[in-house]
Amino acid sequence: MADPPDRRAEAAEPAPAAGRVRPWGSFAYADFRWVLISFVVGFMGFQIRQVTNLWVIWDLTGSPLSLGLLGVFQFAPMLILVFIGGSLADIVDRRTLLILTQSGNFLLAGVLAMLMLTDNIAVWHIYTTTLVTSAVNTFEGPARMAMLPRLVPRTHMMNAITMNQAARHASMLIGPAIGGLLIGLVGPGWTYAAVFVVFIPTVGMLLLVSPMPPDASAGRRRMDVRSMLAGFRFIFGTHVILVMMLLDIVAMLFTHHRGLVPVFWEILDAGSFGYGLLFAAPAAGFLVGSALLLLLGDVKYKGAMVMGSYAAYLASIVMFAMSTNFLLSLAALALVGATDGIGAIMRSTIVQMAVPDDIRGRTTAVLQLSNRGGPSLGQVTVGAMAAAILAPNALLVGAAIGTATLVIALFAMRDLLRYQG
Repeated sequence: MADPPDRRAEAAEPAPAAGRVRPWGSFAYADFRWVLISFVVGFMGFQIRQVTNLWVIWDLTGSPLSLGLLGVFQFAPMLILVFIGGSLADIVDRRTLLILTQSGNFLLAGVLAMLMLTDNIAVWHIYTTTLVTSAVNTFEGPARMAMLPRLVPRTHMMNAITMNQAARHASMLIGPAIGGLLIGLVGPGWTYAAVFVVFIPTVGMLLLVSPMPPDASAGRRRMDVRSMLAGFRFIFGTHVILVMMLLDIVAMLFTHHRGLVPVFWEILDAGSFGYGLLFAAPAAGFLVGSALLLLLGDVKYKGAMVMGSYAAYLASIVMFAMSTNFLLSLAALALVGATDGIGAIMRSTIVQMAVPDDIRGRTTAVLQLSNRGGPSLGQVTVGAMAAAILAPNALLVGAAIGTATLVIALFAMRDLLRYQG
């Protein structure tokens, strides 16, 4: 008997047979709409919780190293589980996996709210819940991204991915600002409680999405070490991509500023709302950088764009480290986000143009480990440097290391600036 047709991507209106997809075209598909709104609300809650965690750790310890150690608990589960999470998303119902992970975030926010409101919070509580959250979200990311091809037709895939990225960075822009405002108005305990409440509709909206069981062949798939390492082999065998990735890792390891925001907030005497704005400024810059690339269209010399944005990023970090003016610091962080965004988009474009389709997922998993794990390790590195030589000096040293690495890369691969993809 023939399988019934898959109607999960049907919507209020049919996909156009030809012509340009409207800017909000994917929003016409109900399942995509619920998944996207759920993600926006949940990720905004996650951002509020992150800035509250840093606030509470700084308030309890006054130690940049304690802020940096949070990165260890963010990175460790990711290192162990990232490939398992990607494989699991192919062999179980993705909607169910997403509901379970978001329910986990809901419960963890409730635990932190209870501990804070009863005045029983300790730094190890934040470290432990961060560890569990990172493990949970390692399964959430692959499941959510793997859902997209079933939520919209192929004609709308690029539109859906673009909307997903825009939603992510809009949440990174708004969430920290709301978090800083809530901390100032009601305190960190009730801020955690607000995050707890936010995850209720996040889970509820996912219940409205159609079930998404795996393909019939998924249960017969095997996960072996050699297959999982195919992405590593491709990247290490493609020298241009490897050099660009190493430059990005150096920048994340030695100039990751996010974990030091509480220190600079105190230097700048910015107030609780200013605290949130310092977190939000890079996301605003990221959106501006993305818009600039859309206006430019296809860039011919992609290697030059990556190298130029990298140099501008390091200059922006130096500006932020040396600033004692709140508005100048906000502008510097916006430039950090814009230049980082341009570089990240160009690197992703180069990889997508170069990687064979049959190992795209495994290569993406390696890049995900780098993009998400690098900042977590950088939080540790920069936090330790700040504890030893003060936060502004730590970022200046990191920028110097990044500059030296860039110069070495340009001498080692002279064709990098002329690379077109």
